[in-house]
Amino acid sequence: MKIFLAFSFLVTSLYSFGQTENKILKDENKNVGFFNITKFGYIGVTNLKQERFIEGEGNIFSDLDTDKAHAWSLQTINGYFLSPLFSLGIGVGLDGYHNPNFNTLPIVLDTRFYFSDDTDSFYTFLNIGPSVRIGGENSKFRKGMVFNIGAGYKFKVANNLFLVSDIYYSHKTVSFTDEWIGTSDNIIKANGFGLSLGVIF
Repeated sequence: MKIFLAFSFLVTSLYSFGQTENKILKDENKNVGFFNITKFGYIGVTNLKQERFIEGEGNIFSDLDTDKAHAWSLQTINGYFLSPLFSLGIGVGLDGYHNPNFNTLPIVLDTRFYFSDDTDSFYTFLNIGPSVRIGGENSKFRKGMVFNIGAGYKFKVANNLFLVSDIYYSHKTVSFTDEWIGTSDNIIKANGFGLSLGVIF
């Protein structure tokens, strides 16, 4: 009985070690299983359009000044590699816009396609989803929709340390009332280009 228990323990230990070692080998390029990307970015706003509805006058469209208009962005993405070349995830972000001043809290679907399964690889990505408002009536967070599309590069800088760098087109439609963008009488559409740098875990 003791011999059987010892043998069972040995087999279990070897199996666990083998699985752990195999997992490490498989994920040496950061393209297997679950992952997290946390990144910090800057968006230069190139186009601002405001649409307002005034009773008796109808919709009024206007172009806003983009001088010094920009945003700082922080985003974390949790996802899963369906294959070494393709991943799906959910991203949560925080964007602070200036000139005009407002914040967005986007929750997006993140899709990524990698051009190779090597340690270093170019990729394309797409983000789409709503911005949610929290904090009550005085909140600077605005409801709306987010759309980002771009390309980037994943690269290894040290043992088990990989960085990702993106360049992308950014579009946001935000409501400046409590209503959703489809029924709001005051919305702004902000378009621009962003740069970001992050870490993939």
